[in-house]
Amino acid sequence: MVSSFATLGNITIDDLVFSDGTTMWAVPGGNAIYSALGIAIWGETPSVVAPIGPQYPVELLGGRVDMSRCRIQEHTLRDWGIYEEDGSRHFIFRNHTRDWMQYSPTLADAEGLDCRNVHIAPMPWRLQIEFAESLRLNGTQLIGVDLDDRYLGEMTPADVTRLLRDVDLFLPSKQDADELFPNKTPVDALRALREMGPDVPVIAVKQGGNGVIVHAAGAPEYMHVPAVAEVVVDTTGAGDAFCGGALAGFASTGTALGAILWGSVAGSFAVASSGPRALVGATLEEAQGRLERLAGRVDARPL
Repeated sequence: MVSSFATLGNITIDDLVFSDGTTMWAVPGGNAIYSALGIAIWGETPSVVAPIGPQYPVELLGGRVDMSRCRIQEHTLRDWGIYEEDGSRHFIFRNHTRDWMQYSPTLADAEGLDCRNVHIAPMPWRLQIEFAESLRLNGTQLIGVDLDDRYLGEMTPADVTRLLRDVDLFLPSKQDADELFPNKTPVDALRALREMGPDVPVIAVKQGGNGVIVHAAGAPEYMHVPAVAEVVVDTTGAGDAFCGGALAGFASTGTALGAILWGSVAGSFAVASSGPRALVGATLEEAQGRLERLAGRVDARPL
């Protein structure tokens, strides 16, 4: 199977603990899976590049993503997902899967990957830099990156600038932005990132239920796109699905706004169920309908 899209990241089994005390056990997840499904709702069959164990219920993905490039190992990364009342989340790796690098893809896993558009999902930031540089050197046309807030406090401005140099869509969450720029508002963080990467085509900060703010290179304004979700059951994977949809949107439309609209629609399916079920069941017609409804709600503001 040949696809023009791929996602690099982790595959996980999530044990979720919600702020009201309810729990969900052994939910299939992973940032590589959710971002790939965010692409898949737009009619693509993206490749996933990530380590996976035999415990993962691949059949629940409905054949919507290509798992043939996943490296088989003894275990799938398993974690606790703990939700706070304010909507923030903490993912903590279970005892037998504490070595994050062991459950992240390697450069060798991506060797020979022939995809024009690649999303680098959250993983150790040093590895993200290596992937971005390698992919660009090998001719990948569009590269998207979403950060993980673990250890971002160790990331220097020079490290951020180095990562920005090789990406086309830089898509951190508000939680990531808070780690990079303590005490700054999301808009201030957006301005700071734009100063560090003036030529990056799309820089956006995801704000959960408050939508997304995005700036296109060279534009005098930034745009705010509100959340489009009609039903919110579980926000796990929403940011990852958003990033996959944004990559698909930018590849199709060539605009920052198109990227964020497609991404927002993908995220709206992710929150409609626990686990990837709503994304797996989404149709292109449903996605296009949500896209049309969201397009008229964009607000432009001076940067």
